[in-house]
Amino acid sequence: TMGWTLAGFAPDHGKDRRAPPPSAASLAWAKQAAARVAERYGVVQIDRATLARWQHETERTTYLFDVRDPDEYAAGHLSGALSAPGGQLVQATDHYVGTLGARLVLADPQSVRAQMTASWLKQMGWRDVAVVAATGSETGFPAPVILGPVEQPALSIDAAALADLLVRAAATVIDLSSSRAFRDGHIPNAWFAIRARLNRALPRINPRGTLVLTSEDGVLASLACDEAAALTPVPVRYLAGGNRAWAASGRFFVRGDDNMADEAIDLWLKPYDRAKGVKDAMAEYLAWEIDLVHRIARDGTLKFAGL
Repeated sequence: TMGWTLAGFAPDHGKDRRAPPPSAASLAWAKQAAARVAERYGVVQIDRATLARWQHETERTTYLFDVRDPDEYAAGHLSGALSAPGGQLVQATDHYVGTLGARLVLADPQSVRAQMTASWLKQMGWRDVAVVAATGSETGFPAPVILGPVEQPALSIDAAALADLLVRAAATVIDLSSSRAFRDGHIPNAWFAIRARLNRALPRINPRGTLVLTSEDGVLASLACDEAAALTPVPVRYLAGGNRAWAASGRFFVRGDDNMADEAIDLWLKPYDRAKGVKDAMAEYLAWEIDLVHRIARDGTLKFAGL
């Protein structure tokens, strides 16, 4: 789509067309082809008993990912599996896997997507990758696992209480959401800040009244309460449920990058996401990507396993 845009054509936006499910003949062909790829790269297939044994081992980290479409995952998946669509798992492995050298198990009742995903992970250096051709009865998406202090209900306020404080100019709101989410919509007069850099942001904000922290769902804000309290003399609270609760209460957001108490260095923006210089960013990215092959050749030490 970058090349298409740079060539002067307009991509579609906001479409929800989906490819139809494969026919029985196409699925049979895909299974055979994927099996050949899996054999080439040493991808093993395990049963649910083996998976259960691995999951109970305490000396080894095992990740279980369901590589199907998120809608398929939500309709039914193995207990403990996390949704990680195959293409995303390959392109953004570090977003899903936090333990280097961990054992990765990919779930897919048809095996095709799991085997193809596993073959790429093997080539990328993940040595212990297996496939389980199964699904389960667990539905929906699990709540995120937070490593850190539990939420502090005594320090929370709801959307109505925050709105009342804002009307009386008795609160300062700091939004710890990502800068992209902040630009897309935030509570009126809220400040953007990065949790790890609150010590830099707070002097710029000079909070008055009650300092209320918020975030996308309120979890990050609740975890930052004690840190913020150590940096300012004003009372510190967090918005229960975060921005989602604010929206659910029928209150409005404003868009834009006003009130930025810190630089937006919390994430790398794709060329599509940039407000300015979009085409220049696309050209720069494509030049970098095309040169990767030559850079690998010049390096001499890097190659995909099995090639």
